[in-house]
Amino acid sequence: MSSLFGLDTYVGWEQPQHFNDCKRPAWDIGIRRVENEYRHSGYGEPAPRHKCADEEYCSHGSSFTKVMVRMVCHSCGSMQIVTGEASDDTGGTTGSTKHIAYGLPPRRVAGLLLWPAQPWLDFGRLSSEEPHDFVVTLPTVKHATQVTADTVVGQITQGMGKRRGRIWTTLAVPNPDGPYGRLVSPVHYTHANDGHDKGGSPLRTVTAAARWIAARLAEAAAVERAA
Repeated sequence: MSSLFGLDTYVGWEQPQHFNDCKRPAWDIGIRRVENEYRHSGYGEPAPRHKCADEEYCSHGSSFTKVMVRMVCHSCGSMQIVTGEASDDTGGTTGSTKHIAYGLPPRRVAGLLLWPAQPWLDFGRLSSEEPHDFVVTLPTVKHATQVTADTVVGQITQGMGKRRGRIWTTLAVPNPDGPYGRLVSPVHYTHANDGHDKGGSPLRTVTAAARWIAARLAEAAAVERAA
């Protein structure tokens, strides 16, 4: 069973850094688009000609649309500029947090916090009462930026049962040597329930999935206390 992509909603992102003496940390953020920006090969040299094996369908060219994101803190003077290319595959996206999940408040279930995450299967995406997967932490995590590889204790992911009904697969109890987790995932786990009789009975609700994770965490804590 592989780790699912909901973890990428929270883990692996970096926060812009203020200077150490910042008294009122806050970011003034601006976005700028520059049309027909030319690629440069060196000072005074002509722009390189576009070469692509698939020019008929390629959206690139000798010029491109540049997108710049400027972040400035007026208190400490820290500044960061991020530059990218706007194409069919890259650039800026705007919308509601319900589409990216990050920024939505967590649910408290079975003594755990369930942080909404991008769904792996898009099963019922944005058209059902459960449009997200979940990254699970202990209730000591107070803010989304604190959801890291060190604080995650489980994952809950939408799946499909034998009769095409919704089920929930779960991962629980972080362990660097655990057998469950995506090959390049920053978190691996000791336990998994795939919803198809591996790891226990199929989990039909998010609440049941959270309780399953809580039970595995309690078992692990009991073993650790007895050691």
